[in-house]
Order: sequence, then C-alpha cells, then structure tokens
Amino acid sequence: MSLLLAGTLFAAIAVIPASAQNGSSNAVVSDFLKVYSTSSGKVVQLADAIPEDAYNWRPAEGVRSVGEAILHVAGSNYFFATKLGAHMPEGVDPRSFDPSAMSKDEMIAALKASVEFMKNTLSSMGTDTLNEEIDMFGDTATKRQMIFAVGDHTGEHLGQLIAYARSNNVTPPWSRSDN
Repeated sequence: MSLLLAGTLFAAIAVIPASAQNGSSNAVVSDFLKVYSTSSGKVVQLADAIPEDAYNWRPAEGVRSVGEAILHVAGSNYFFATKLGAHMPEGVDPRSFDPSAMSKDEMIAALKASVEFMKNTLSSMGTDTLNEEIDMFGDTATKRQMIFAVGDHTGEHLGQLIAYARSNNVTPPWSRSDN
C-alpha cells in the first residue's frame, strides 16, 4: 500500500468520531456513500459524454483505452464488493468484460450495474463489520480500509477518464459553462 494512501487512511480514520470507531454508528459508510456517489456518478457521466468512436482511443500503446478503463472500473467494483462480503450476482463475470465485444451502451450499463452493486453492498454493511480483517492484495486490512481503497480507485480512474475526455475534445459535463 502506498505511503500516500496509508497517510490518507490514517488521517481519515483519525477524524472519525469515537462513536463511529466503536461500532455504534454507521457514519463511515454513510459519509463514504455520499462521496462515492459523486465520484462514481462523474465516471458514468464521462462514459456517456465520450463518443463511442473514441472508446478505442488510448493515449499510448500498452495503456488502457477509454472502453477498457470504463470496464476496469466496473469489474473492480464487483471485485471490491466481493472482498467486502458480497456474492457476485448470477450471470456476472467481470473477467469476461470485453470492450471489443460490447457497445458503448453495454459498457455504460455494466458500469452502472457495478456502481449500484457496490452501493448496495456498502449500504448493507453493518458498522460492526468495518473492523473485520480481509486479504487486500496480499496484505491484511480491515473492510474499512477496503472502502477507502474503493474511493481511491474510483478517484484515480475518474482522473484518468477526465484526461481521456479532454484529449478527445470532450468537456466533462459538470465543467461545461452551460451548467
């Protein structure tokens, strides 16, 4: 885990009220969902705003294309949710997400479904589960840490998709002067 992420996690946990830390409140998940709804919503808005003919665009060889980045976010939402205790929905296999076999609308639908799956997973978590330890990429972490990783991951790819959009002359919808 990077020092920046570890520092961010420490700072975030340090400001959580004692009532949330000892399991008497669901403030952590509630607050996270507000932030996650905004960032994941922007990812969906960008996926919609970028034209389908730019979904194969990539900034350089060996770097994810627009479509690959969108499906990576979708697949990761499912992966992270299963780490938090959810069961993969029947018929969903994120490893089979293939941008070359999916239309823009299908990719957006997969992204939206994964965001809702993550939101439902988080909403159903009891505060008492936040301190449960799980395997997080070979390290032991709490489910609370995994929640922060979800936010970090979403923010990382939101930034990536903003850069991709602007490289394709697409202004993020929330940045347009007509809003």
